[in-house]
Amino acid sequence: FCKQIMNLHHFKVFLRNFFYNVAIGTAKGEIEMKKKIISTGLILTLLISSSGCVFADKTDVIKVIYDGEVINFDVEPEIINDRTMVPMRAIFEAFGAKVKWDGETSTVTAKRKSKTISMTIGSNEMTKNEESYSFDTAPMIEEGRTLVPVRAISDLLDLDVDWDEDTKTVTITTPTDLDSDEWKNNTGTIDLTNMTVSGNGVSVSDNVIEISQGGDFDVSGTLEDGMIHVNTADKVKLRLSGTSITNPTGPAIYFENADKCYITLTEDTENYLSDGEAYSDEAIKGCLTAKSNLEIKGSGSLTIDGKYKRGIQASDSMEIANGNITINAADDGIHVNETLEISGGNINVTAVSDGIQAEEIIDITGGTVDVTTTGEVTASTNDMFGRNDFGGNMPRPEEMTDEERRQMREQMNELMQKRQEAIQQEETADESEEGSSKGIKAGWLMDISGGEINVASTDHAVHCQSDINIFGGKLNLSSSVKKGISSHGNIDISDGDIDITNATEGIESKKILTVTGGNIDIICSDDGFNAGGNGMGAGFGRGGGMMMPPDDAIMPENGMIPQDKEMMDIPSFDIQNTQDSTMLEMPKGRTGMNGADRTEVSAEHHIQIDGGNIYINAGHDGIDSNGSLVINGGRILVEGPETGGDSALDTDGLMQINGGEVIAAGAMGMVEMPSDTSEQTVLAYTFSESQPAGKTISIKNSDGNVIAEYTSKKSFENIIYSSEYLNEGETYTIYSDNDKIEDIVLSNRVTSAGSPMRGGGRGSFSDRGGKGNRGMGVSIQDEALAQ
Repeated sequence: FCKQIMNLHHFKVFLRNFFYNVAIGTAKGEIEMKKKIISTGLILTLLISSSGCVFADKTDVIKVIYDGEVINFDVEPEIINDRTMVPMRAIFEAFGAKVKWDGETSTVTAKRKSKTISMTIGSNEMTKNEESYSFDTAPMIEEGRTLVPVRAISDLLDLDVDWDEDTKTVTITTPTDLDSDEWKNNTGTIDLTNMTVSGNGVSVSDNVIEISQGGDFDVSGTLEDGMIHVNTADKVKLRLSGTSITNPTGPAIYFENADKCYITLTEDTENYLSDGEAYSDEAIKGCLTAKSNLEIKGSGSLTIDGKYKRGIQASDSMEIANGNITINAADDGIHVNETLEISGGNINVTAVSDGIQAEEIIDITGGTVDVTTTGEVTASTNDMFGRNDFGGNMPRPEEMTDEERRQMREQMNELMQKRQEAIQQEETADESEEGSSKGIKAGWLMDISGGEINVASTDHAVHCQSDINIFGGKLNLSSSVKKGISSHGNIDISDGDIDITNATEGIESKKILTVTGGNIDIICSDDGFNAGGNGMGAGFGRGGGMMMPPDDAIMPENGMIPQDKEMMDIPSFDIQNTQDSTMLEMPKGRTGMNGADRTEVSAEHHIQIDGGNIYINAGHDGIDSNGSLVINGGRILVEGPETGGDSALDTDGLMQINGGEVIAAGAMGMVEMPSDTSEQTVLAYTFSESQPAGKTISIKNSDGNVIAEYTSKKSFENIIYSSEYLNEGETYTIYSDNDKIEDIVLSNRVTSAGSPMRGGGRGSFSDRGGKGNRGMGVSIQDEALAQ
């Protein structure tokens, strides 16, 4: 019994709070009951104490030390079934591993260099590099946190673990190889101009420098027709100190075999590597090739001309700590089979194929990375079959004859079939090496937490076949015919500055896009934010639904969809009248255009914005989710389409605004309204005529104070506005260039006003309350005035 009590993590806290809460009770009717409860609690405490159970004080909290450093956890480790359990993400990150969580399978996967660990909640079976191991304790979820056994994780990563019962301390250390530093004792020089060498295991053979023993070698001089070839089981460091190597038939430096490969760029030296357009051994793919882990550091410079294929090829992992590195490549600039870590340096890559690619992980924490790609790629599907296939505006069904509607339906079906084929081809191309010309590309995970990244590409500027996490850094991205940031998995943005100056879609996640912080500016020809990718009907109606009339459509005179008639299985709309205006709004509890639930958050495709400063200037949908959209915070300005069948905010499912400051302006053609389940008041206003670029729209409260002011450099017909300064039941006035347009009573949580309309540069705000946001949008009046 005592052991079970001891294993209850919060039991001591419970007792303390229990007696405290009882003591402060003042209700007369509870006095006697509380006396009984106190007596029971005291008896329980005495029983535990007399049985030898002693609860640990705060000084007895479990401590975990890794290689001399204490690991800080946001949730304290605890002992469960005699095993120390620790928060999953914190322990893996402390070990230098990258971790992902798959909610569908309840599986944790972590990668650390060449090791891949996988474990499932509740299962004692774990795998390392697909080999199974059995442990006595399984990972578990407690209070929303995934806990893993620290000894099992350490064993799988080949770390040593000790437990001190007296101090409640777990000590984890990386094993030391007694022979690991012996290679440093073998030092030598390589003079390429005179082809002379010194040091053990270094020789010259037919213009090839052969290194067969580990060591630290200083390399200088010029070699016009040769290479450095390393083949040893030891570690080898090459200090490039004014080196120039050209090899017309193969790589300039080839680490065929080594325990680890080091390139050090000696301070104040210029170094050059070049290969030829054909190799005698086609299995080698890079001007600088390493078939094991490669590390580049130093404050000197290195220029690589990869005329055959890749500038740098690393078969395992690669680290760039510093140095000035310039790469020109006929294929990929840098290609790493496992993990690429960039923590510093100045890297400039120009490549025909991918600029920087890691088949597993890219982790950028610092440095300056400039990438230009020049390969020819097929335009994105939305440019091929866009929303303007009908001259920029969707035809008005009520103005069409039966024959015109039939022709329109056939044309759309044909376009839809081509579009679906093109989408499949595009997704296949994203995963293919051939024809890929992406700026920075990862396979399993991409983490960006620092540094400055500048990409000008023909293909996607930043792409991952799985998840992307952006925790910091500065990204300046441009793609001539593809997307700015593209992921086949989730995208999580919590900090950093992201400036996408040209792209089809700004940021696209095929699954879930989450923004909790950072500054994001997007100018794009298609969607600004997208979750779920391009639906089959994208471009032909709300949420990707095909807005084409059925054979037996009976169109009313005003063109509205009648409430007792459905088109193509699309649920009928409610027609709401507010301030003599008419808006189409999906009724609560109905499904979206593609059958998506509009009352619940989608687990498959979802956009959630909890914070950050966001500006989007989009040619089509500003924010487009093929599932749900939830805005809980942040400052958001969306300038959406000027014409056509798109809207500033577009979803297939639930759309909620629960917080933040939002302005979404665009065409009226397919405007969507947030759900009335939104926690924050929303006003949507439709103008009687299109407002030209440069028009200033302001909203004043009943005291005459300006709570928001918006000046657009695009024409617009409708504005959706929401902030904490709007209150249901109060009256607000819309002004256009200081001319009063209309007084509006916000009679509902979501109120639409203005004139009904069939629709078919960069904005700026003045800052009135010290809440400026990179010129992005909402001008909030001083809080005292606003309240």
